[in-house]
Amino acid sequence: MSILAAPKRGERHKKPDELLSSVVRETAVPAAVELLRGNGRFVFPSGTAWVILVLAAERIGGLSRKNRRDEAKGSIIELIEDDSIQTLATAAMLGEEVFGIIPTPRTLERMDEFGLLTGAAYSWAVVYQNEQSLQVDLVAEATFGDAQAVSSGTMPLEDAVGDVAWARHSGVGTSSAEAGLDAAPSVDAAIDGTSGDDGDPLFDESPEAGSDEAEPDFPYAFFEGEDEDDSPAVDDDVESLDDCDGISAAVDDSEPVAGQAQVRGTLARRFLSEDLDLQVTLDEFLVTFNLDAPTVRIDVPEGTGVWLGEQVAQLTRQANAQLAKLHADGETELQAQFVNLMGLHAEQVIREVSIDRVDSTYRRLADGAKQAYREELEKREEKARQAQAGIAQAFEQTIAQIGQQAADQAQIQYRERNKSRIQREQVDAAAAIDAKIENDYSYTRQEILGLRRKDAERKMAVGKTRIFEVLVERQQENLAAERTLLLDLTSGIQRIIDENRKNDISRAEALATEQATVDRVGALEHEHASIVERLRAEHGVSLRRSEEEFERSRKAAIEQMQARDEEWQHSLNLEKARTASQTARVADLLAQMDHMGSAFKKQYDDRVNELQADRATYVNDLERANTMQARSNKVLTALVVALSLLMAAAGFIAGALLVR
Repeated sequence: MSILAAPKRGERHKKPDELLSSVVRETAVPAAVELLRGNGRFVFPSGTAWVILVLAAERIGGLSRKNRRDEAKGSIIELIEDDSIQTLATAAMLGEEVFGIIPTPRTLERMDEFGLLTGAAYSWAVVYQNEQSLQVDLVAEATFGDAQAVSSGTMPLEDAVGDVAWARHSGVGTSSAEAGLDAAPSVDAAIDGTSGDDGDPLFDESPEAGSDEAEPDFPYAFFEGEDEDDSPAVDDDVESLDDCDGISAAVDDSEPVAGQAQVRGTLARRFLSEDLDLQVTLDEFLVTFNLDAPTVRIDVPEGTGVWLGEQVAQLTRQANAQLAKLHADGETELQAQFVNLMGLHAEQVIREVSIDRVDSTYRRLADGAKQAYREELEKREEKARQAQAGIAQAFEQTIAQIGQQAADQAQIQYRERNKSRIQREQVDAAAAIDAKIENDYSYTRQEILGLRRKDAERKMAVGKTRIFEVLVERQQENLAAERTLLLDLTSGIQRIIDENRKNDISRAEALATEQATVDRVGALEHEHASIVERLRAEHGVSLRRSEEEFERSRKAAIEQMQARDEEWQHSLNLEKARTASQTARVADLLAQMDHMGSAFKKQYDDRVNELQADRATYVNDLERANTMQARSNKVLTALVVALSLLMAAAGFIAGALLVR
């Protein structure tokens, strides 16, 4: 969740001295990251996120320069300015009157001295780098005791921030964490690229008053050439960075960059409020040099083949990356040099208008004010005695007047009655003299401070103008280097295009021929597939026709066989009827033969028996023929013919017998 709260309606617009930003400065990204990394108990296992305490100023009744007179808040402000209580704040946080506290052991120890801080309501916040800035997300409520428990190791960090924040930022059980800490520095962190001596501080300790040798020795004339006169803070002979030996010594590209601790120390000295309240901001620098302007890019040339186009596009991307890197390095260098030079200039201006500098105008003014103050202090007792004597004399004059009007008793009573008032007036007169001396001295100091501030602001403006002139030349050099690199890269890409154009054309022709062959093969394959599909369709149609024809033939054969079977059954029935009629006729004939005389019977018994045997045989043959009729029509026909022959023979025999 965001740390920003909605603005309250009707809220009075605060003065600068009433804002949190008057005592808590915006934190530079490199210095903040260095401090957060060193606070091991509050670092997530991923190494890319850290935990801090977040405190709203309104929870402790406000915190600003206006609260310096408050004993507790004034002490807290001093500890914050001395980095005894280490803070972290972004521009958005300061805009919402919220600041973060890095819970280092030293910070927690100093916070434990103030009940105002130990009893306040805090929030846990996760800090991580988002591109070129710091992102601060609130995750849970917290107390001062919770911070002490995590710092001592009695409470795990996971329990303090909650499971959701732990899963999101710890990196436990996930792939490698993002390397956001190596991102390019932002505008606020541009001074991270400032080069300096290895391990040597940019400034020595504050010089003692009256010692010319203790002042910083700058081997260049960038800040020299003025004492009490109105000459500008920059020598008129300075035309470029090449003429500034000291600048090249202080800002040397070949030297390693300053460490994070050294950068933070430089920032602290550079941005301390001082009594002059000098500050170095990047607003005018950003407006002057327009660092937000887009980087020049090389467009991909047209009219090349596919292969050469891909190669040229790759080269163009690499060239654009080199141009962007050169442009970004130039901007970072300009920012670093501006901040460094303005810091040096601010320190020089502070020393030039310092009241501790020997033979300076402000030293003489301050010494004169102190001398006048001491003289007034020395004359204080004399003036007090004179005032007291004047009061006593006026009192005696009043007594004398009263004495002339009244008796001695009235004088005594008046003296006793007004004795305490006279003493009080004498004491008040002495106090008024002291107050006047202090007020006069304070007024004189304020006037001197006002003159110093005006002079310092004038010198800062003049110095900034000259620094801008010098940096403009450096920017022109950077732009010239970019143009040179642009021309070199463009000509190199064009040269590669020219060298490989014939090969690209040959390759394009070969690819075109190959593509034509591939297209022809594809067309033939498509034609073959069409023919195969057509043959398959014709075969399917023919197969369906054959199946239909076979089905019709099968049905016709079945119908024909059924018809023939019916015919055979009809013929069989006819033959059975015939056989029955013949049998009946034979029976009739036998009956007639029985009526014939016993002579016939006797004569023809053997013959009748023989015929009966033949009849039985015939009957058996007939039954056998009926059984075999279904198997073969030929057998049935043979049986019918045989039966007919037998019947004819029998008739012939019977006729012969009858004839006899």
